[in-house]
Amino acid sequence: MKYFFHADTEKYRRRLKSMMIIVFMPLFAVCVFCTVYLVMNLRADMDREIIVLMLAVIAGTVFIGMVFAFTAAYFTEKMKRRHSRYTYFDILPDAMVYSVYAGEFIRYGERIIYRRLYFIRFEGFESVSRDPKTAPDSVRIKGEIREFLLPDEHLGYHVENGETAFDDRELNERGFTLRETLEVSGRLGSTKRLEQAINHYAEQYKNKPEKKPFNIAEHISQKKRVVPRTSNPALDAPSYDRKW
Repeated sequence: MKYFFHADTEKYRRRLKSMMIIVFMPLFAVCVFCTVYLVMNLRADMDREIIVLMLAVIAGTVFIGMVFAFTAAYFTEKMKRRHSRYTYFDILPDAMVYSVYAGEFIRYGERIIYRRLYFIRFEGFESVSRDPKTAPDSVRIKGEIREFLLPDEHLGYHVENGETAFDDRELNERGFTLRETLEVSGRLGSTKRLEQAINHYAEQYKNKPEKKPFNIAEHISQKKRVVPRTSNPALDAPSYDRKW
């Protein structure tokens, strides 16, 4: 059963393709119109200003298209890289983590990346639901949910002895906002397998055997009984004398 779900970054490529079509079609139409006009009306006595104007319009539309294409491609690639690294859903032995890239800025020459992180322990988890017909890429989680909005460097976590804890110990007790529901929508693609995984691991956590109380006596080795010895080997040898 899958326990880690990456962000669906293909939607940014599809969005870029749609924007290119929407923007390039009218620009292309303008270029075609100007070119056809010049070809159809090109003659010796044609006004020079009109020729210059049409050529300027063609050059301007081409320039605008190039600027838009490079800018859109840059930001699309940036969003793909950021979400592929910082947006994910992680199922741990005792909890679930949903992380979302939440923006960035430059401070004193250093790039600060923020994440919005949702932390749900299985002991506070209630239910997960999904509507495959109307919203196949959405899933709703109910329970005790902790929401953090902090720089990426502060949101590290680890699992120790089967329990999840933040590297910054203060976040285990404070620094979050409590909420009752969480909507995971449009970030991970289809959520069918995610719903199945959440139910599977929640049931696994619920049915896990109870942890035995710690008994220090089980971890202390008993001293072996020391058999007294003598300097005479004959006395230590086994005796078969049956004279009682």
